[in-house]
Amino acid sequence: MSDEFEPIVKMPNGRSVKGKKLSFKTIKEDWNEYELEDGTKLYVKLVLIDVVRLNMLNQFSEPVYQIASHNLVKVRVSRKAVEEVSEKVKSGREQAIA
Repeated sequence: MSDEFEPIVKMPNGRSVKGKKLSFKTIKEDWNEYELEDGTKLYVKLVLIDVVRLNMLNQFSEPVYQIASHNLVKVRVSRKAVEEVSEKVKSGREQAIA
């Protein structure tokens, strides 16, 4: 019996597939930057947590990988957004979070 842990992944079709957990090193993790129509800037970064190579092949005869990740989000709210939402909250059309 192997000491190596073999994760089992349940596929959307209900089939269970064994795999191998792979270690990895981070080479580069950049932020994606977006500017919203109200001038707010949104920064999003995917951070890899876990990788499993499944014991199956895709339609191109390549191994299938399953990942676990976190999405990090930073927001630089524009003055325009603050003013627009503040106006709605003050007029009673929206609620402020207490």
